[in-house]
Amino acid sequence: MKNTKKLLAMLSALTLSACCLAPVAMNVSAEDTASITIEGISTAQTHTFEVYQVFTGELDAEKKFTNLKWGSDVTQYNNENVKSGDLVDPDTVIALENGDARAIADNLILATTGFKTMESSNGTATLTGLADGYYVIKDVTDLSEADDANSSWIVQVAGSSTVAIKNAKPTVDKQVLDEIADAEIDSPDGWGESADHAINETFQFKLTATIPADENLTAYDTYKLVFHDKMSNGVTFDSIASVDWLYFDKAKSRLTWGGELLNNDNYIDYTETATNAKNKAGLDWTLTIDNLKSIVTEKSEVIGSNVFGKEEITVEVIYNAHLNENAVVDKNGKQFGTTDDTNNNSVYLEYSNNPDNFGEGDKQPTETGKTPKDYVWVFTYGVDNTKYAVEKADGNELAGAEFSLHNAKKNGEIDNDSKIKVNWNEDRNAYVVAKEDDDSATTVLESQNGENNKGTFNILGLDAGTYYLVEDNAPAGYNEIEPLKIVISAGHMEEGETVALTFSSNKCEGMTNDIVDTRTSQLPSTGGIGTTLFYLGGGCMVAVSGILLISKKRMGKREN
Repeated sequence: MKNTKKLLAMLSALTLSACCLAPVAMNVSAEDTASITIEGISTAQTHTFEVYQVFTGELDAEKKFTNLKWGSDVTQYNNENVKSGDLVDPDTVIALENGDARAIADNLILATTGFKTMESSNGTATLTGLADGYYVIKDVTDLSEADDANSSWIVQVAGSSTVAIKNAKPTVDKQVLDEIADAEIDSPDGWGESADHAINETFQFKLTATIPADENLTAYDTYKLVFHDKMSNGVTFDSIASVDWLYFDKAKSRLTWGGELLNNDNYIDYTETATNAKNKAGLDWTLTIDNLKSIVTEKSEVIGSNVFGKEEITVEVIYNAHLNENAVVDKNGKQFGTTDDTNNNSVYLEYSNNPDNFGEGDKQPTETGKTPKDYVWVFTYGVDNTKYAVEKADGNELAGAEFSLHNAKKNGEIDNDSKIKVNWNEDRNAYVVAKEDDDSATTVLESQNGENNKGTFNILGLDAGTYYLVEDNAPAGYNEIEPLKIVISAGHMEEGETVALTFSSNKCEGMTNDIVDTRTSQLPSTGGIGTTLFYLGGGCMVAVSGILLISKKRMGKREN
């Protein structure tokens, strides 16, 4: 049994001196009739507790606990062996009376055998048949990777005693930033569980770990947090924008910036853990804060107090990313899309969850818990276009028409100066939206003549919004169409590990376009056969007129 100084934290919170000097409601009896009950235990796991008797004693007529003796489960104190039933030495009693529980705990070694155990059921654990006295209760449950935390050591007076478990754990949340102007987003500041973005458009994700205001967290000497972030193959990691911690300021009644953690090697450890991530697409990565408590403690003089465990604290990580050319493109509504057919991203938080279990040397916790995953969803959209000659019909597909895609102005009119850059993607048999600074990209979309895409020029990777498709050059012998308006409007909602995507039929238009070009007028050219026919026709008319005139004159002479 290792010598722990963590008893110190709980003895400070529930000082033995206070218990000794104040009246205690307990039955003094030679029989072992006392009990201890622990409440508030998670029902997801069964907790196991070890119960050690530290002191026994008697209540006098004035309801003071006197005649302190060493309990049955203490082996050493102050590097000296102690024997159960021996009187506690006067110096230790004086230390208790003075409230110096820390000095007692630092020098206490508990027995390795003979102690009692109890297990939780339905959120409570009860141990009966105890003698009156003081007990140390250790939570020895193996909670590795569980979303739960061990209790710090509980110091309790046995009687008909009930105590709440002394543990606390953080939560984690992931959000994605959408354009604030988008009426479909679920947050007024743009952060939400889902968003729309164009392929190759940079946007941001935010990870938030929340550590509750809970005095039981002060039992930790160090407090570790590790963000585990995972991207789908259609999302590419760009860079970390910021890492900050905040605390709840009672005077201001709001979360207040506590400090920056980025670019500080003592606090941040960022690691890319994906081995098959090409250009950081589909990346698994971690961000580690080895000891959040020390960070908060260092700032205590500026803040005015050490708020760790006393006020709510958050750690906020914001990073940049973009959808890549592998992104899932939606052209229709989707109900309960899964992690396999959407651009989803997840995070879970690893955290210290046992204040009394440490490795050698630096007292770093060796056990950590794990929160459930939290998901966000990023959508991008596609438009299908097919060019036809004269009428829509198989065999009338028309290649060689050149188009450009324009953004709309704020008033909804076409912006002739804003052409969207694209790249042809052979694998996807379509044009994919390119980065604005991509010098190799083009603004020309040409109706194709391939075996599988006759007359088509589909566009992938558009954000929700209004666009215009303009035919800049029609094939020879055909007229250009008027600009075609495209409106993409969609709503999406997260439901646990699935997402629903809906297109509004009365808002969307131009998601599938059959574009028909009419033929130009066939006027004859000068000197061609058309003029020859005119000349021949005119000659014939002159000849006929001459014949009629001569015939008329001859008929007149005969009549004379």
